[in-house]
Amino acid sequence: MWANCYKIVDINGHKSMETENHRLAGTEQLLAVTIESLQQEINDLKTQNHELRERLSAKTVQEEQISKANYGLQIEILERQQTETALRLLLERLVHEKNDLEILLDTTTSHSDTIEALMYDKALSLAREVTIDGMTQIANRRAFDQRLATEWQRLAREEMPIALLLCDVDFFKRFNDRYGHPAGDDCLRAVAKAIESSIRRPADLAARYGGEEFAVILPNTNRDGATFIAEKICRSVNELKIAHEASYVGDYVSVSIGIAAVLPERQVSPRGLIESADRALYLAKDQGRNGFVFNVQ
Repeated sequence: MWANCYKIVDINGHKSMETENHRLAGTEQLLAVTIESLQQEINDLKTQNHELRERLSAKTVQEEQISKANYGLQIEILERQQTETALRLLLERLVHEKNDLEILLDTTTSHSDTIEALMYDKALSLAREVTIDGMTQIANRRAFDQRLATEWQRLAREEMPIALLLCDVDFFKRFNDRYGHPAGDDCLRAVAKAIESSIRRPADLAARYGGEEFAVILPNTNRDGATFIAEKICRSVNELKIAHEASYVGDYVSVSIGIAAVLPERQVSPRGLIESADRALYLAKDQGRNGFVFNVQ
């Protein structure tokens, strides 16, 4: 009986040990799973913590940037306010000055028209004294030199020709000796008017070159155009029918004309054109006067 009882106890104890072992094994397995789960949660928390730190760092940088921008904006607002104040004060001062000027203008307006007219007349008078020949009332030698230099450079750039006419009243010294200097002055004025009336374009210029000599500048004009003007001048002077009993070529005042035309060069002086026209003038005189000659260079 005891043996049987012992056996039963032993069996039960063994089973009980096995049960306990199984239970412990399950507990250890559960503990291992739990530990692994906790480790994963810890890793996840570490990852989240790292991400949160990075986001916090980014937010901190943004905060600093916004703070700097806000500070700059505040400074700009302050500067604009200061500028606005300065501009307002300046505007107020300008308004006062404007009012003072309006009062001054009202005071001087009644005299300004007269003053302006006088100044304009004086300017015109000075300009005429500088560029107009006093006796013939056409351009003088100074105006001729200035216009020739200007047109020479312009036409050199545009690669266009320029022509020059030199006109001389035939036997003018004999005219003065026969009729007197006052009549000679009247003759020169009439010839100057005839020459000037023979040109039409604004760029053309008739000038008193010196004594009884006249010059005509013809921009953008070739040989044919210059010859046409020379013929027209000779005809206009002849049509004046100014008596000249001391002339060797006719009963009336006439002119001889030398013509030259060339394509200007910027680095070359227009002096050569003048010399060429002067040689042509002497040829016209040698060939009997009261006519024109074109100098072929």
